Amino acid sequence: MKNKQILLTWDAFNNGFVVTAKVLKSLLLEKKVSIDFIYYLQNQELSDENLAEIDVFFERKKYGEVLNKFDDERIIARIKENRAISESLKLETGILPKFENKRVSINGVTNYQSIYDSLITFLKEKIYDRENIDLNINISPGTPQMHVVWLMLNSAGYLPINTTLWSSQYDKKKQKTYLEKIKFKPNIFLSELLNKKHASNILELNPNETKSIKRKEAEEKLILFSHIPNASILLLGERGTGKSTYVREFIVKKYNKDYPFAELACGTFSEELMQSELFGYKKGAFTGAEKDKEGILSKFTNGGVLFLDEIQDLSKSLQRQLIQVLQTGNYFPLGAAQPKQTNFRLIAASNISFNALTSNMLDYDFFDRISRFIVEIPSLRECQEDYVSNWQNVWNDVSNFEQAPSVIWNEKIKNYLESKQLLGNFRDMQKFASYILAFYLDSHKKDVAINRAIEEFERWNIEKTESTETYFLDGKTYNEIAAKFNKELAEWAIKIYGNKKKASDILKRSESMLSKDLKMDRLK
Repeated sequence: MKNKQILLTWDAFNNGFVVTAKVLKSLLLEKKVSIDFIYYLQNQELSDENLAEIDVFFERKKYGEVLNKFDDERIIARIKENRAISESLKLETGILPKFENKRVSINGVTNYQSIYDSLITFLKEKIYDRENIDLNINISPGTPQMHVVWLMLNSAGYLPINTTLWSSQYDKKKQKTYLEKIKFKPNIFLSELLNKKHASNILELNPNETKSIKRKEAEEKLILFSHIPNASILLLGERGTGKSTYVREFIVKKYNKDYPFAELACGTFSEELMQSELFGYKKGAFTGAEKDKEGILSKFTNGGVLFLDEIQDLSKSLQRQLIQVLQTGNYFPLGAAQPKQTNFRLIAASNISFNALTSNMLDYDFFDRISRFIVEIPSLRECQEDYVSNWQNVWNDVSNFEQAPSVIWNEKIKNYLESKQLLGNFRDMQKFASYILAFYLDSHKKDVAINRAIEEFERWNIEKTESTETYFLDGKTYNEIAAKFNKELAEWAIKIYGNKKKASDILKRSESMLSKDLKMDRLK
């Protein structure tokens, strides 16, 4: 899809809208840039002459009626020129750009700080969260201070990465507007970072950045399975592995942005509340039901995606009700005598293992319905090759404010992360990054911030109290259980202490015995 071209410019004060009209013409005829939308910034009320020019250019009022309101030949000439340019643009493109004049509050046209703050606010409100746009800024209209602030924003990387700055000058002798592209390279990294910050405060995952075999395999399966229409998908994985993000980024984004999507965490609601949220209810269905309420399923009359997270927390009663919905496409709001129809794709997720889900948590019939495809998202510790890109994405997420420094990353952080289990996965990484960020803002010293962050993270590290698996497995012999424990203990010690010799000294176990542990010689 072709990007929309946005033009951003200050009101040209006494020179009128015709300045912008000439820029539009030069962009189209000389630079081959056809503007789709104009943001016309003003710090004061537009004059009658300026409004008249805008009315004529965008055909908001009849040309003759507007022209007859003025006697000043200079103003009449400007209005006529606006009309001529408007007609020439329509002849070239068949349509005029859309237009919005935006009042921007500043404390004087020479106040750098006020101009800077007002433009940052405007960009956050109107530009940062827009996708598929190219931003064109004419920096020439306005005061010299306004020109300088545009350049400051550009050099600091506060403008979107796909921004072009233009300088326009009018030659009175030749009666021609010259438009020059300002080739001024901004801080690209900061610009990219800000694009992410202001668009969303949700952790982003890019499959093009994935290096680890396990995570790449999971992502490829999810992309493949998502192309099978209406087939249910069950995502398994430890907490914090990005299951919800994968649903939004890999499945929901496949559809049009208006395609219905709803997300519910099953453990958040009681059974009764979950039932009313899903199915809705009729007035009088229960005490407090004072009027009809549409349930989430009513959104899916012509398709949609329903994402049920923490599916293991769904009661058996609701599981059975959903079986009927998935089988027939019909459901009954609470208190209703007639069924309603629904049509959606179900995506479910759980941080419980496959064996536990199928042993006693989910009915077999329900499990079959929600798991046409199963994708297991690996833990971060299984995919340490991705730590660099993981950390960059996490840092973008937690540093979502202007005073935040650029990403802090070094070998000490890398080695520390590799030494931890990170049972909370991305959540643990976000916590650790947040500690570093907070202590850096306090000390402005990276080494100090990292050391204090490690100390704080260790203090509240859940690894001290939690284990993700048990060694006491049904049907395993004593030697099998002991061999597995010894092998993992040896691997952990060598990784933590750096080498086999240090591990041997601290564990008081010879290097040769550690080698046997690694080979699980107990079983030979």
